[in-house]
Amino acid sequence: MKKLILTAAIASIFAACGNVGGAGSIKTEGDSLAYALGIDIGNNLKQMDSTINVDMLAVGIKDAVNNDSKMDAESAGAFLREYFMVRVPAKAKQASVDFLAGIEKDVKNIKKTESGLLYEVVLEGDKSITPKMTDRVRVIYEGKLKTGKIFDSSKQRGDTIEFAVNGVIKGWGEGLQLVGKGGKINLWIPAELAYGEQGAGGAIGPNEALAFEVELIDVMPAATEE
Repeated sequence: MKKLILTAAIASIFAACGNVGGAGSIKTEGDSLAYALGIDIGNNLKQMDSTINVDMLAVGIKDAVNNDSKMDAESAGAFLREYFMVRVPAKAKQASVDFLAGIEKDVKNIKKTESGLLYEVVLEGDKSITPKMTDRVRVIYEGKLKTGKIFDSSKQRGDTIEFAVNGVIKGWGEGLQLVGKGGKINLWIPAELAYGEQGAGGAIGPNEALAFEVELIDVMPAATEE
């Protein structure tokens, strides 16, 4: 967490400094380097929290440089820890709850399991060949955040993927058992059945509900010992 906060702080500084000179002020190689770094790291900061007040951020930088800070270093660090460890996950959790509630209300043929998984069977497929948790499957899929942004898609790559049903997130494992070979299903997965409070890399944040379109191409039963 300390590394995350430090990264956020550095990103904030570069994002703000990228705006200091104004348009047309890149005159030297050093200016270009500084501005390019500001753009690169600022984009990462935007993904972390797009609501950052860049003007106030610049004031903070200026106050720190001039030894006129309205927060001491300890107070600032404590706030950052509390913000990223408590407030951000809490906001994300509520946003995911609201998203799933909207899906449950608006999607006509939606169903809900006891675990909270929402699903819509688009095509049932061969229900006599339904995967078990111990089986392997081959699928075509597309995953989206609650914003609608695609974060992963074998469909776009024109490819399939094979994996063990018990080797993926809980929402996938449960959802795949609700459709037969050749079937298609839409899944809306609560965070606790996905990547939870930890998220997954930069693409999937903490407490993020996810949406998937999945086509079950093949089911490969686990080998049994004789």
